[in-house]
Amino acid sequence: MIGLDTNILLRWLLDDDSASGQSDAARIILESNETFFVNNIVLAETVWVLRNKAGQSRKVIETIVLRLIASANVEMESENTVHRALDAFVGGKADFADYLIAEVNAAAGCSTTLTFDRKAAQHPSFSRLTK
Repeated sequence: MIGLDTNILLRWLLDDDSASGQSDAARIILESNETFFVNNIVLAETVWVLRNKAGQSRKVIETIVLRLIASANVEMESENTVHRALDAFVGGKADFADYLIAEVNAAAGCSTTLTFDRKAAQHPSFSRLTK
């Protein structure tokens, strides 16, 4: 198994850098028979770029992440946690990283995740800390 950095995963997903050959190189590698590991940090960064730089909708991002999860040669750090975070992201207002943080914390046994973020605090996994 080989771990992926965010820049490799994004080049593969977006096919946005064909002039320098990075997209082609990423595609050749990722379409091999090797298994690739996507950790939670890489996934959170990838979703942030897809949403904030590439302008993708929450539903399109959901489709992309679900395809990654279903890929025979991709292994997620914590697939069930990612599914729960993705569901919250699609139906919520906060960033994917916020929901992923809450789900990782819940999986670790936390009863809640404290936040100042008003959007995240609308989800039951969070408790908003006020002054």
